[in-house]
Amino acid sequence: MISNAWSRVKRIGLRSLVGAVLSGAAALAAGAAAAADKILTVGIEQEPSGFDAVKGRVLGEAPASVMVTMADRLMAYDADGKLQGELAESMAASEDGLTYIFKLRKGVKFHDGSDFSADDVVAHYNRILDPASKYIGLQFISPIKGAEKVDDHTVRINLKHPWQPMRDGLSAFSLCCFIPSAKAVAADTMNRQPVGTGPYRFKEWRGGDKIVVERNPNYWNKDAKVHFDQIVFKLLPDQQTRQAALQSGEIDIHWTDRGHSIVQARSDPKLTVYSRDGEGGGILFLNNSKPPLDDVRVRRALSMAWDQKYYVESQLQNTQRVTKTGFDDDGKCDSGYLGDGKFAEAKKLAAEIGKPIEVELMHTATQRGRELGLLWQQLAKRAGIAVKLKPMDQLAFVGTVFKNDYQMAGWRIADAGDIGPQLFALLHSKSPYNLAHYADPEMDKLLTTMRSAPTPEARTKAMCAVARKMNQDAPILWSSGRTHNAIAKKGLKGIRPLYQGVVDVRFAWFD
Repeated sequence: MISNAWSRVKRIGLRSLVGAVLSGAAALAAGAAAAADKILTVGIEQEPSGFDAVKGRVLGEAPASVMVTMADRLMAYDADGKLQGELAESMAASEDGLTYIFKLRKGVKFHDGSDFSADDVVAHYNRILDPASKYIGLQFISPIKGAEKVDDHTVRINLKHPWQPMRDGLSAFSLCCFIPSAKAVAADTMNRQPVGTGPYRFKEWRGGDKIVVERNPNYWNKDAKVHFDQIVFKLLPDQQTRQAALQSGEIDIHWTDRGHSIVQARSDPKLTVYSRDGEGGGILFLNNSKPPLDDVRVRRALSMAWDQKYYVESQLQNTQRVTKTGFDDDGKCDSGYLGDGKFAEAKKLAAEIGKPIEVELMHTATQRGRELGLLWQQLAKRAGIAVKLKPMDQLAFVGTVFKNDYQMAGWRIADAGDIGPQLFALLHSKSPYNLAHYADPEMDKLLTTMRSAPTPEARTKAMCAVARKMNQDAPILWSSGRTHNAIAKKGLKGIRPLYQGVVDVRFAWFD
């Protein structure tokens, strides 16, 4: 009896021990899952060149996705597409449209503990508006005359003339619009160790690997729920690598424009595709300063040979759109568009030159760039034009275009509430951002009319005229319209609409 009783005790004890071990393992697993839930990992295609407006130069979709977690703008579009105050509580325009008054929020602090005030806004805008700073985006905001302090929490921004995109312009995901700490700018640390007022603050940047931001415990917007302790932005330039990383669980979300991946993800129950139609689109610069592209006949022949519809359907699998103007979705503009694979007309026009035509197309050394280049070769050949391909790293690519060391190069007109400022900067003969080196007095007049249009209706009419002239002279060709896409794990919620292609995860969470 004693033996049997002891056996029962041993069995009960063993079951208790196993149960305790299993419970402990479950607790550890739950703890690990909870810890993982506090870190969000975002796959990004391109590493930032920096976060200071002057030194960082340009923010693409990926760098802007990092910047928006750390810094705020005066105005911003909310999750419902409504323009709201961010660092500004309100904005009011004068009757003549030449002055805007911004009432700033009180009690906002930068990540270094210093107070945000009108001084920071004024210092930022006057710095980038100063030609001596050589801010690369100056042409986009050149209608702004300057900013002045009214009091500690009131700023007046003065314009040279009425400017319809003023409201949209200040909400853009570009270095002109994020307000940095004037102290960090003066200390020359803003570019690599940014200081803003956003819900996350800078923690670490390992070049070629990742950027890490951490929760800002003193974030001014107490109504906003910041769910993650950290966000890791993992640099994965190759689209296939990013998609594989998402499927393996290494990352939680990434931006993509690869049609195959998007179509596959839409049918995958473990993934969610976020999409938003925008303005602008992919473009191609035809360098007017480089023969044979200084001849408008060659540029028009290339434009006629390009088949945007085929590109969107075959390579992009209809995950992007066709555009003829970059903004006129309803087709109300008389666009003067020359494309759509008019090979016979293109070949006839190219034959007028009287000698073989060969041009070099510089493209990014990405899957997207290679596919676009190969298609251009095939289509141009049908028009009797030889296209030589030159792949290049993305950072080197940008510098090469700015140095004017190219013939044809892919680029983009960023999605915005109004793409007019970009059209002005890219097409006006006196603009330093005129990277196609195109000069036409008639176009300059059209651009000036567009920029100073007194009403939205007048501006739209002027923009249509600009688009028509651009399509006819072909210094810039549309490669596709713009639909932004991001692929995420199914349980990731709270992703803001993909304004300008930015993957805005500030207030995201795992369901």
